[in-house]
Amino acid sequence: MVCPTGSWRDRSNRGTRVTIAVVRIAAVFILAAPLVWAADTTETLVSAGEAEPIHSAIIRKEAWTLDPVRRLRAEAENCLKEGPWTVTADRPKGIDLDPHEYYSESPYWWPNPANPAGPFVRRAGQPNPARFTANHAALNAMSEAVFTLSAAAFFLDDPRYAQRAARDIQAWFITPRTRMNPTMQHAQAIPGSATAGGFGDGRALVRAIQGMEFLAQSANWDARDHAAVRKWFEEYLHWLMQSGQDAGTSRSPADRNAWWAAEVAAGATFAEDSTASGAAFDYFRNRILPRQARVNPVRDPAAPPLPPPAVGLEGVATLCRIAQVRGVELWNTRTPGGVTVAGLIDRSAPNVSDPKKWNRDQFAGFQGDGVYFLAFAGMGLSRPDYIALYRKLEHPDSGWLAVVDLLVSRWEAAGHQTRH
Repeated sequence: MVCPTGSWRDRSNRGTRVTIAVVRIAAVFILAAPLVWAADTTETLVSAGEAEPIHSAIIRKEAWTLDPVRRLRAEAENCLKEGPWTVTADRPKGIDLDPHEYYSESPYWWPNPANPAGPFVRRAGQPNPARFTANHAALNAMSEAVFTLSAAAFFLDDPRYAQRAARDIQAWFITPRTRMNPTMQHAQAIPGSATAGGFGDGRALVRAIQGMEFLAQSANWDARDHAAVRKWFEEYLHWLMQSGQDAGTSRSPADRNAWWAAEVAAGATFAEDSTASGAAFDYFRNRILPRQARVNPVRDPAAPPLPPPAVGLEGVATLCRIAQVRGVELWNTRTPGGVTVAGLIDRSAPNVSDPKKWNRDQFAGFQGDGVYFLAFAGMGLSRPDYIALYRKLEHPDSGWLAVVDLLVSRWEAAGHQTRH
């Protein structure tokens, strides 16, 4: 027998070093495992092909990631100090309603001076500051926090953010004492009337869904909680499709049509309901886009048409982005009458580029963080001029826009150039 060279201690040390090296390599793979986008993970607004390269660039501290990462981290730290939010914490006075039912009031309706006890009357472009908004504010705050914390957990590798996001999700969707019922039957209510807008407020849930997709990559997201929230969205999706409050009525404003379809597409993606998402995409092709040729008619045929509602452009861009991530082309859809998404945006660009005009009726409800639709459209339509306008406009710090900036910067770093 030929004995190995070297002493037993030498061989033992070599073996120890090999063992340590193997353990270290294994540890690296174990630590990295939650950050690998699982094959069965749903994708709503951010694809695996975008998320993983961005995460790698953040680790390498590439220059284009530094400012968005700073803002994302700062916003995530703020979210650690706030919430959790619940639909049960604040309830409307004088209304007999299940405490788990979401309730909000339509903004432009006021008491009738001629009949104070009767149904409210509409004042276009004049929000009523006395309306009940607590549930709406809580929904928006929860959705923004879930998105921000979950995105920070994924991109910044910090489990604290994932743990807090999970707590916020549990309070809103799961905990029996505080969970919201999966409907919005009483959203956008008009006092004194049986009419309610329904789905309009739910657009914030699209961001929460994307947040939960980030969270699903974390070891701090319990599979049972994920299943419970998925069931919630299955029920909410059923309500959206079947309640009679959806965008199928001809009286629904164009912006609500777009957001209804975007909500359906996002909820269907999370619930893995391809039939519902396909219906949302078809609704865009067959109803939403063609209808844009008929909205806001003007008396003078020679006058240019008014721009579509800016909030509706957010819904259109969100829906097209969801379809893009799913591998479905909506951005370049053209109606028989020649209406396109690019045409809608071009018509609105003069107003979008001047924030002083955002108080007009067509821009009612449009906020600074709404400019993300330009970023989505710029990437989806390969229009660097939209990206340039997005970058030009001042917008508030938020976790949402920090991630949008990362997406845009990666798009540019991949070879696209922005014209200034």
